[in-house]
Amino acid sequence: MPMIHLSQQQITTGRVPAIELSDQLTVAVRFRSTGSGAERSQALVAQWTLASDFDAFSSYDATHTDGLVCAGYMGGVFDGRYIYFSPNRDSRLRDSVHGRVLRYDTLGDFDDPSSYTAFDVEHVTHLRTVNYYGAAFDGRYVYFSPQDEGHQYHSRVLRYDTRSGFKDRASWQSYDMGMIHSHQGIAFDGRFVYFPPGYEGTSTYESILEDKHSGQFMRYDTHSEFANPDSWQRFDSKPLSERATNFDGAAVDGRYVYFVPLSNGLVLRFDTRGRFEDSGSWHSYDVSRFRKDGWFVGAVFDGRYLYLVAYSHGVIVRCDTNGDFSDDESWSTRDVSGTAGLDTGGFDGGLFDGRYAYFMPWNNPQGKHHSNFLRFDTLGDFDDAANWTACDAGHVGGMKTIGYNGGVFDGRFLYGAPVCDDDEFHGRILRYDTLAEGTFALRHSDYGHNGGLCAAVPGPSFIVNTDRGPISAAAHQALGPGAHEVAGVYSQGALRLIVDGAVVTEIVGSGALQRSDAEIAIGQFADSAARFEGSIEAVVIGDGALDVEQISRALRSGDAGA
Repeated sequence: MPMIHLSQQQITTGRVPAIELSDQLTVAVRFRSTGSGAERSQALVAQWTLASDFDAFSSYDATHTDGLVCAGYMGGVFDGRYIYFSPNRDSRLRDSVHGRVLRYDTLGDFDDPSSYTAFDVEHVTHLRTVNYYGAAFDGRYVYFSPQDEGHQYHSRVLRYDTRSGFKDRASWQSYDMGMIHSHQGIAFDGRFVYFPPGYEGTSTYESILEDKHSGQFMRYDTHSEFANPDSWQRFDSKPLSERATNFDGAAVDGRYVYFVPLSNGLVLRFDTRGRFEDSGSWHSYDVSRFRKDGWFVGAVFDGRYLYLVAYSHGVIVRCDTNGDFSDDESWSTRDVSGTAGLDTGGFDGGLFDGRYAYFMPWNNPQGKHHSNFLRFDTLGDFDDAANWTACDAGHVGGMKTIGYNGGVFDGRFLYGAPVCDDDEFHGRILRYDTLAEGTFALRHSDYGHNGGLCAAVPGPSFIVNTDRGPISAAAHQALGPGAHEVAGVYSQGALRLIVDGAVVTEIVGSGALQRSDAEIAIGQFADSAARFEGSIEAVVIGDGALDVEQISRALRSGDAGA
């Protein structure tokens, strides 16, 4: 079988011409990483060109799925095959909370009703489990962050075992931390799941619901038993400052967890090398100096800069994580209102595809919902208007597509989690295609925090582009620094990811590989910010399916053994 073993000169150059492919493919890399970079989008070798145009939107109305009303979702998460949308409420009435989890199978057609299923988890455990805000995936389990149950806040974390049936009651568990507090968004650092606090209540609500801010952070150790109280920790941030409360979303840069201030202007940062209960592990920075009435929901991390997502206004705040967190020089702002002549003030979460940061449209300063997507080219200057663009996606596929809260990235497509427009709550999913052209991408790591509202650590991954859509496989375990071998193999619809000589996951799909004449980029996507941090020692690309031993031999000798 034709097999190319790249020379060191080609690896150093970083580009090689496209190769002829049938419907089999092996891509393998031996490399040495300087750090895990678990929350950085890093490509090893890819024929994957991101779209410069900003118009490839499609939509699907999942409001009526499996005989259930599937409307009103807050964020979503991708487990490598399925996307789960986190159930919240389906009308403006406070007691319209629901537990109807909506799931989309990315191996199916986006506009095929059979690709979607829904399951009502409200009474699936001994606790009432409704109204969640964000979800995290740890490689096996999906965790939903608790918000409220209509008449009071709750702390009942819901967990789904992805190795069991979606509609099997035994696949679902709940654990109650026993607090009348809401939590907003979620974070995952590879071991611990963090639940940012929102509001604090009483057993019954009065006329004003959200009038007392909470500082009760929760953390769960995924290496321990879910139902064991010793697996859970709390931290009260109020002693740090009365303003260190009411957060909405979080993101991880590999060491620090950043919690986004919804209303009080204090970004809180936790050092994962410290003790969770130790106040010395926590530091804050006051961003109200940039905008006193500024609210923020979620954050996007591009590998160096953290972007706070502007809520009901247009001021994006950026932090240089390579700088001193407490130094004003590490922080900058840009007012993006009116980008491309559109009303671009007011977003809710965001996404990153390896080059572009996307801000999910929500509502403007007047409280009116919109669908003006905002995009920033992270290869350009933050202060240059030419690097910012916007697109009105308010009417796609013959339907009204307005009102989204965070979203999901599956390696190629961005999905907006549907909530409501100005008239009604809905389940109209909005999807954007980030790919211009390409056949495959083998990645060391991917950005897993979907706008800070949902989280996962994909680790190494392999994605191929077929005529039926993308098929991907991820290890969901970050690699440590040092020498590693990672390979992806696609043959007869089966996609295998091999890490350090072991098959870590296999996905069975269908579809013929989409051919591309684009150059193959080494250590990055073509013209992207997703650059590998380390040295690449050997690359093998071929039109054929190698086994584990053949891959190892080829990486060391240049002989495919076939």
